[in-house]
Amino acid sequence: MTYSINTQERRRSQRIRQSVPLIVRCLDSPVAFGGNLNTVEVSRHGCVIHVLRPFPRGTELRLDIPYGHRTATARVIHSDPIGTGMHLTTWTVALELDKPGDFWNGSVVATRLAQDPGAAAEQGEASLRF
Repeated sequence: MTYSINTQERRRSQRIRQSVPLIVRCLDSPVAFGGNLNTVEVSRHGCVIHVLRPFPRGTELRLDIPYGHRTATARVIHSDPIGTGMHLTTWTVALELDKPGDFWNGSVVATRLAQDPGAAAEQGEASLRF
């Protein structure tokens, strides 16, 4: 499926579909949240997760990869509901890493991002910027 996207919203790096276990904690005091989640997609600039609630744009989160002993902070870019009407139970949340780079290093994803820059394009995903 192809989407028409404004060039200002294009991704800065390729996304790869990958489930990476994360411990996510909210660092903003008005928003209380902590939980074990998995990524849906990752890139050098961020990730997408599914959560049972939305987050306001700009909310700061701490991401810990428990088995890789890596920690990063990220900000919410957008929260979009999955489903409609009274059945909103899951939200797709896009996160942008505060320090882009090799946070996913040591995983299959890092290898694919380095060796196959067109991997995400082959999946036919919408080109939205993290």
